[in-house]
Amino acid sequence: MPKRKSKLEKVRITSGLTSCKVSPGFVIAVPGDRIKFCNRTSGVVYVHVSDDKLFDEPRFKIAAGRDRTQKVKGVERGIYPYAVFCAANRAFGTGSSMPIIIVPR
Repeated sequence: MPKRKSKLEKVRITSGLTSCKVSPGFVIAVPGDRIKFCNRTSGVVYVHVSDDKLFDEPRFKIAAGRDRTQKVKGVERGIYPYAVFCAANRAFGTGSSMPIIIVPR
């Protein structure tokens, strides 16, 4: 069976006057896939993933207008919530609810 090629998922972070939006609200990724967090706000964004084993760096910041790519490590299947805080308007990011990463394996 041929080895599956890893994929790149993009998460866009934007902000309004009083809100911070994470789109899409959920990402499906397997170990080896990469997730690119794109900060499209006017300030720094802080990301905190609920499980220290999902990425090499589960807590990181992204400067305004910059991107940060993280590789999904060999974690068990499950749902991994994460928090996004937009400093520009002092708001936590929401997707359809709290943003999550789903590892289906």
